[in-house]
Amino acid sequence: MTESLISLISIVIGLLGSHLTAYSIPKYSYGFVGNTIAGVFGSIFIIKSLGRLGFDPISIMDAGSTNWSLCILNFVVSFIGGGLSLLFIKKLQNRLESKEKFNMNSINTFRVISFLEGLSYILLLFIAVPLKYLADQGSMVKLLGMPHGILFITYIILALIIRAKMKWNIQTTLLVLVASLLPFGTFYIDRKFFSHK
Repeated sequence: MTESLISLISIVIGLLGSHLTAYSIPKYSYGFVGNTIAGVFGSIFIIKSLGRLGFDPISIMDAGSTNWSLCILNFVVSFIGGGLSLLFIKKLQNRLESKEKFNMNSINTFRVISFLEGLSYILLLFIAVPLKYLADQGSMVKLLGMPHGILFITYIILALIIRAKMKWNIQTTLLVLVASLLPFGTFYIDRKFFSHK
């Protein structure tokens, strides 16, 4: 096995965790697309956060061969992360709903996160990465990488939460989600859907 294959299998197992959780507890389901996205980001987030304890793909392949006990631990944690992501999204949604009936509070939170995610992406892409590869200074990537990752995941989660309120269909939801992968994409989404509100 390779590190990339372990990562891919880990993500697929996270998807399985989110879909089985949604199937077992239907009130936590966000539809096929929502459950899939939650599973991907849940498994990635938990492995990135907890994998540093020694069961990330790099540690699994550290000796040049697969450490199967660490590999199985990685897969179990990914499965749990996929399921927990749905529980986390529902808890966050309930919290936002209880504060201001879901309306402007959740939308304003999404707009702020959207701006910060877009800004962190631009800083990472146009300042930190060039500094790393042109000036051999990788400290900015390390400094901006984790906050950007957290903002990115929060953006995805909030987009899935406000999707029903905004009456977005699947195409619009995918546009909003894909925009987070493009430089200046989140600024475009804010202008297109929220600037008139």
